Amino acid sequence: MASFLRGLKHALAHRGHHQESQTKAANPALALAKNFTGNFAFLDEQTNKTHSLAISPQLQIAIDNKVLPGQVVGITIHELTFLDHYGYKLVITADDNGPQTIYDEAEDATYAIIVTSV
Repeated sequence: MASFLRGLKHALAHRGHHQESQTKAANPALALAKNFTGNFAFLDEQTNKTHSLAISPQLQIAIDNKVLPGQVVGITIHELTFLDHYGYKLVITADDNGPQTIYDEAEDATYAIIVTSV
């Protein structure tokens, strides 16, 4: 009986350690975030206004220094899809050099990213 309890105690201790290490594992979305992270700009040709775009390592998106409420609903190495609190998508595409375009579903418009700052 004592050996059974020792074995159970060891198994439970090991299981807790295993679960803890799984929760500390890197979030794959955050690993892909580095392809999109940075400060950028794009031109709205309708208004001829340049807007700033900032994407944090935690995938928070800010346009003109205002954090957009919503969440990332998809990310690959070449595309980040953000769903805003109104249900509209922003889709940011990237290549090996970083973000290239931003599509705004609410405006049904695609904007080229024109400035990249480090």
